[in-house]
Amino acid sequence: MGHEQRARVSAGLARERAGLVERIVAEVYAEVPAYRALHGSQLEEVRAITGWLVSRSMELWVAGETRLPPDDVERLRGIGRSRAADGRSIGAVVRAHRVGSVAAVRAVSEHGADGLDAADVFALGELWLTSIDQISESLAEGHAETAHRLDADLERARRAFLDDLLIGRQASQGAIRDRARTLGIAPPDPAVLVVAQPEGSPPVGAPQGDAVSAGMALLGLVEPVGADPLLTTRAGRVVLLASPADAGRVAAVLGAHPWRGCVLAPRALADMSAAYRLADDALETAPPHAFGPEGLLRDSDACVLALLNGGPVTPSAVRRAVLGPLLSAGGAHLLETLRAYFREGAATTAAQALHVHPQTLRYRLRRVRELTGHDPHRPWPRFVLETACAIAP
Repeated sequence: MGHEQRARVSAGLARERAGLVERIVAEVYAEVPAYRALHGSQLEEVRAITGWLVSRSMELWVAGETRLPPDDVERLRGIGRSRAADGRSIGAVVRAHRVGSVAAVRAVSEHGADGLDAADVFALGELWLTSIDQISESLAEGHAETAHRLDADLERARRAFLDDLLIGRQASQGAIRDRARTLGIAPPDPAVLVVAQPEGSPPVGAPQGDAVSAGMALLGLVEPVGADPLLTTRAGRVVLLASPADAGRVAAVLGAHPWRGCVLAPRALADMSAAYRLADDALETAPPHAFGPEGLLRDSDACVLALLNGGPVTPSAVRRAVLGPLLSAGGAHLLETLRAYFREGAATTAAQALHVHPQTLRYRLRRVRELTGHDPHRPWPRFVLETACAIAP
């Protein structure tokens, strides 16, 4: 049929591009175990790369080309470099592209089988076989370049250690101690997890060099005094494990610079995978006004956001994270005051309902702010507190 018929099939697939991309990503997600650990912005990156490859392949097929041009090959090398920096194995990356290619060919076959002749099908097959060879080779080359630097550089090896902690590959205390001993470091345990994103983060699919530089600059500003910190980047964000002794310094540096981040309370190194998902998802889903003047989210913010978005958090964990000291016997009167304030809508009427002086009620609300870190008079902190209060004990 030639150019005209190929263009018609390509245009039809373009109209269904979003569904086609979701179908391909779903097959990769199901077939490649390493990709099941991806979420949020990482899956968006996979979708973006998938959409680009599908669109590019259709353009080349319509134009009668039989292989990817040099610019596309170089872009694939860059993707391979990024995947090495993210800690994804080259085997998983190449397999994901092969699975995606098979799914894409199947979709083309289903969409245009009735209108394509043998020459069109053979041309598509030749392009795709040649392309998958180019894709595999380019990804492997880019991945190998970065992996070589990672292996040769102790700092990169430390990043790989943290990457493994974040994806749950190092989940036992014994394995963690052995890995730290091999690297000659004493990481903080428990540690404060910080996930932060500087303004002007790299675009989807771009190398992580800018984020690495920003992370090193952040670490230099913090000047940690506690145990050996660990630093890495994931999906354009800086991930830092710091000693509890350095938590205040980290928060102060982030608050004084154009960053947005989530700083969690100290946790054991073996628990960092769940903590990272909590913090990363919080940054993905938080509305702009949730960050406040410091540009930071805390455990309580992250837990409420996880609850709202169906994340792996229980109502009791949200209550503990948000209300904390108010749940003790000594804080019961403050919790009662807070609930009355939310129920009545004003301090004066809440004081009347509790039979206390308005100044007493206002003092109690100040204590709530001091103990929880959330001011019930401000919109987002009030929402966080009110959400936790609404959860049945």
